[in-house]
Formats: sequence, structure tokens, C-alpha cells
Amino acid sequence: MSKFDQLFEKAKATPRKILLPESLDIRVLEAAVTTKNQGTAIPVLVGSPESIKQAASTANIDLGEIEIIDINDAALCEHLGNVMVAKRAPKPVKPSDIEQALQDPVSVACLLLGDNQGDGCVAGAITATANVIRSALRYVGTAEGVSLVSSFFAMRMAEHHPVKDLMLIGDCGLMVDPSAEELAVIAEATGNSAETLFGMKPEVAMLSFSTNGSARHPLVTKVREATDLLVKKKPHWRIVGDVQLDAAVVPEILASKFPEHASNTPCNTLIFPNLDAGNIGYKLIERFGGAQAVGPILQGLDKPVNDLSRGCSADDIVNLIAVTAAQVKD
Repeated sequence: MSKFDQLFEKAKATPRKILLPESLDIRVLEAAVTTKNQGTAIPVLVGSPESIKQAASTANIDLGEIEIIDINDAALCEHLGNVMVAKRAPKPVKPSDIEQALQDPVSVACLLLGDNQGDGCVAGAITATANVIRSALRYVGTAEGVSLVSSFFAMRMAEHHPVKDLMLIGDCGLMVDPSAEELAVIAEATGNSAETLFGMKPEVAMLSFSTNGSARHPLVTKVREATDLLVKKKPHWRIVGDVQLDAAVVPEILASKFPEHASNTPCNTLIFPNLDAGNIGYKLIERFGGAQAVGPILQGLDKPVNDLSRGCSADDIVNLIAVTAAQVKD
């Protein structure tokens, strides 16, 4: 059974209520029905019931008994307005800000999640990443003890790839230019996600254009410092850095360039030095390498909120709903 199949089984074991605020998008409606049928989560649509049902009818989609939370319900809006004021305290909130937020399904979903009326949220099919993240930070907040929210992609690799089954890569969607300290936090969080979500033993590559100090540059120094910080935090993990991508995933190249880190297995958790490299890198892996990208998956929030690519398919949404459900902590 693949690591992703194992995650689906984990999600099925304890179905979670996942809020879907982009409920007029046909892909989201299809994903909600598939998720309901597979039992990986309890999908909940957020929006106008009349509009949602009309969209489903037009697309010949049978929503069955899928729950819909009415974004126009007066009592709910009043309650969520109070939740919003509490969440943003001590900063005052204008009535116009409340009205604007309550007209945005993503904000409403995050307010519901912050009010414990759901277990997770998936959005981004028609909403910019910045807006999804902003709502999550404002109304859900960070987990206790977390200093940084970051993201990773779970890449489902093609059969011929030397990394079998699954590779995690970060940060490809959020942190633009992390410092050495922030890069170490991203790497630790991504390695922890590899362990807790997918049952993988993290083998972490801190990527650079240099391997084992082959180049001297402040950007290389940043990666080496981040590597040292991560090694101190996670001495039991296999951590390789600074290292080029080919050496990270081809053991023969690593043995020749960085013999003290030689291994028979490729690294399965790749940490990019900045968002330029990460965003370009994941799309190269996806478009030229034939991998399926699931994410970006956010880490560090008090409750899981995950962001879709606006070019996602219904299957992509189904996968991310399952990941979100598996992220929920008891």
C-alpha cells in the first residue's frame, strides 16, 4: 500500500468535518461527492444553499445529504461577527469590516473553524493564496508554540523515479526568502509532517547550488547554517546539506560529492532555499517529472487550512481534503 493510500485509510478511520467555502465551483462539488462516497471526510459546503443546489443541478451533480452551512443565515452572521471581534481583539473591528468578511465564504469558513464548527478547511480553487492564508491567520491562528507557518507539497512520484512513492518538498508556496533560522523551522516542520502524516522516516536534503561547500556565497552559508540548526534539533534524522538536487536524490552522485553522507536511499524530504527555487522546482517535478502535486499543505496553524492551486482538478481537491482530515489532531 502506498504512503498516500495509508493516509486515506487514516482519514477514513476518524472522519473529520472539512469546510469547503468555494461551493459554486463544479470541481469542489464533484470533490465533495467523491469524498462523501469514499468516506475520507465529512464534506461541508459553505455558501448560499439555493445557489449551491442550482450549480449542482446545472452540472447534474447529486449532492445527496451533504451538509450546507448557509452563509446568509442572520443568527449565524451575528454570531460570527462576535467571533471576528474576539479573534481580532484588542484591535478594534469596524462594522464595515465585519460585513465585508461575512460576504466572503473563505473568511466565513475560517471563522467557523476558529469557532470549532469544523475540523479543517480547503480553499484556493478560485481564491488567491494570499487571501486564504490571511483568513487562516486571522481567524484560526497558529498552533501553540509555533513561530512560523509554512507549507509543503506532497509529490506522488512516477513509478520510474528513484524516490519511490512519495516526496515532500518545502517551502514552495508561502515563505519568500526565509532566514537560516526560518529555513531550519520549515525543514523541521516538513520532516515532522513526513513522520506524522505519511509514516515516513525523514531523510532531509537542504538544497543549494552547492554541495558540501563546493561554492562560497552568502546563499550557501545560509543553507549550511540552517542545516546545523536542524541537526541540533533533530540529531536522529538523516540530514544532508548543503547539497544539490541531483546529489540529494541519486545516491551514486551523493557518494562522490559528499561521501560522509553516502546512503543507498535518496532523500525524501527536500527543502528549497527560497520561494523562487521552491515554486519553480515543484512545477518542474510536476510538469516534466510526471509527479502529482498535492498541496500546498500548510503547517503550523491551530487547525488545518489548506490551499489549492487554481488550476486544480476535482481529484486534486479530493486528495487535499484527505490530507486535511489526516492533519486534524484529537
